[in-house]
Amino acid sequence: MDKVEQAYQEALQVLRGCASPLGLKASSLGSGYPQVWARDAPITALGALMTGDEELIQAVRVSLETLGAHQSALGMIPLNVDTRTGEVTTENAGAIDANMWFVLGHFAYHQTTGDAAFLRAAWPRLQAALTWLAYQDMNGCGLLEAPEAADWADLYSTRYNTLYANALYVGTLEAAAQLSAALDSASGEGQQLREQAADVRRKINLLLWLDRPWNGHEFGQQLEELRAMRLEWFFLYQNTATLTEKPFYLSWAGFREFGNTFDGFGNMLAILFGVADSEQTSSILDYAHAAGTDDPAPLKAFFPPIYPGERDWREHFRSRNLNLPDQYHNGGIWPFLGGFYVLTLQQVGMRGRAEEALHSLALANEKGRTRPWEFNEWLHGRSGRPMGHPLQAWSAGMYVCAYQAVRLGKIPALPLNLHSTQLGGQIPSFEP
Repeated sequence: MDKVEQAYQEALQVLRGCASPLGLKASSLGSGYPQVWARDAPITALGALMTGDEELIQAVRVSLETLGAHQSALGMIPLNVDTRTGEVTTENAGAIDANMWFVLGHFAYHQTTGDAAFLRAAWPRLQAALTWLAYQDMNGCGLLEAPEAADWADLYSTRYNTLYANALYVGTLEAAAQLSAALDSASGEGQQLREQAADVRRKINLLLWLDRPWNGHEFGQQLEELRAMRLEWFFLYQNTATLTEKPFYLSWAGFREFGNTFDGFGNMLAILFGVADSEQTSSILDYAHAAGTDDPAPLKAFFPPIYPGERDWREHFRSRNLNLPDQYHNGGIWPFLGGFYVLTLQQVGMRGRAEEALHSLALANEKGRTRPWEFNEWLHGRSGRPMGHPLQAWSAGMYVCAYQAVRLGKIPALPLNLHSTQLGGQIPSFEP
């Protein structure tokens, strides 16, 4: 049995160990993340639902029920629920991506099972989750705003209009539109959601993709479009335009400042959800490989690392020795992100690179601090050695997802909308 196949079998064992009466724990280790997390569980579900394992499919359903049962009066989905006590955490509460992964988790479950009754019962909660998200656009610009550390990178310094949150928002809106259609809604809600997703796509590209025209007239038109859309963005562009062009999306834009690091997760989601066109997709993936964001294993969360003394360095990066350069969010390697990277390569037709990255990901998941096949949370960005918690659900789940995509040709239950120059068209949205 080769390493890729062995890793798949080991991943299934980790997933089964994460199943609990309240849903999928973030880790099968009792002391390492014994909670059902609003982002980890739906991400894990992308792989778990592809296995056809009824126990895992049921665990996904229960995860969604657990999270939905603790939705706030305003529609906020909790960051996590402790499987030992049933308590909801207040640490980093209000994470902007919790609601979005909750919607995407329901989409994945419905696409896999076709359970209309479950969707109909959950629909009021999904609508409330979308309403809460709408209020996170605090200035009416059409994009979501978020404070620092308000998403999966919960010890990092991205902020305000982040690539990750807004690319994820595109997928969330598309998923909600398809779920609305599945309910045969005559309200026109699905069309409104699709139009909103298209608007967010357009604004991400205007604000966070830098490719300044060399023709002065075209550049002036671009500036006028920004001015007409939002005057503050016109002023912001006076700063970002000094970069002229970038081969990837800016990680965030705030009040006349911006993030200039490569956001691995955000850029992969931008490709998967059709924010990036075929030319942008090639540029992003070429950069990701050339810059070594997939070396020694895929994929680094943010690159390059932020160092002490730089504008976006925070003293709390030193907390628990986590976010030092090349570690954790600050340039560390996250195997679950590696799964998204492999999936992206496969779906845009870069199948040779996808197979190579899958093998590299299998070797990364084999590494352990105390035992082989730890499916560790994160690895050092340079040494490639594991430094996080072992037996992570999303590390295993996204490996399963990547394996199924590359070796079996399956497509996960995501509202994919890719542009591919190699496959000559868009990829279908779902394949059971």
